[in-house]
Amino acid sequence: MAIEQLERGLQASVKVYNYALEKLNALGNETECVVTRKELTDMKKAAAAMNRSLTALVRESHDAENRLTLELHMLRGIMRREHTDRDANRARVFELFRRYACGNGGSDDAQLPTASTGGTNPLNAPSASAMALDRALATLERIDQSTRDLSPVGRVNVHGAGLLSAKRKLDAAAEAAAEAQAQAGPSAAKRTKA
Repeated sequence: MAIEQLERGLQASVKVYNYALEKLNALGNETECVVTRKELTDMKKAAAAMNRSLTALVRESHDAENRLTLELHMLRGIMRREHTDRDANRARVFELFRRYACGNGGSDDAQLPTASTGGTNPLNAPSASAMALDRALATLERIDQSTRDLSPVGRVNVHGAGLLSAKRKLDAAAEAAAEAQAQAGPSAAKRTKA
């Protein structure tokens, strides 16, 4: 549509330009020019066609700009929500790592020493293993950020729900193996020792 409108406008512009050039060449040294009613009507039609063409092109351009602005705002909202989801998943994974590293085995009511809460009371200072875990998690965060910088539109599965589900599968498999071994009884344990 835009190309057709542009073509019509350019044809009308060429028509007006050629008519003016022809009249100027025919004038020579004279200062006045005679224009017939038919020629003036043709020029009026060409000018109206140029006007319509320019109006349509500008309207189409504004519509496209408005649509792209709306899409940009929608994408920003989506990226904001994705960022929030990623941070929430990362926080859950960090908390899961802290629980297992501190030896709580996943109990939810246990109080976990962390580097951020340990500074208020020296008696509640974090252990060396908790601080080492915090340093490892900070290093992991820097690696994750570097990966996102290298591929800003790609998927990064270092943290998040994928890691949590893999951990849950491993825990379930370990529990199933322990349960199977317990059901096998002491005779199976003697056979494995021999």
